[in-house]
Amino acid sequence: MSTEEIDIEAVAALRKKRQFKKFTYRGLELEKLLDMTQEEFANVVHARARRRLQRGLKRKHLALKKKLLKAKAGKFYCLLLFD
Repeated sequence: MSTEEIDIEAVAALRKKRQFKKFTYRGLELEKLLDMTQEEFANVVHARARRRLQRGLKRKHLALKKKLLKAKAGKFYCLLLFD
């Protein structure tokens, strides 16, 4: 074996072992944030965001939340299929 073949195998092994960074906000992962109620989430965020949540979310923000929850449900379904 030449050194090039060994290097290619080593790179392939490193890529297989690679882990992706999980999104966290103040130490909480995205899945846990999506599972929270609006009141629980308000206790996690800073004062300005808490005030905004108390006054109500606009249609644009509610659509984003709905889209994230839908993506989470689809991800869960895909995980069940491929496990």
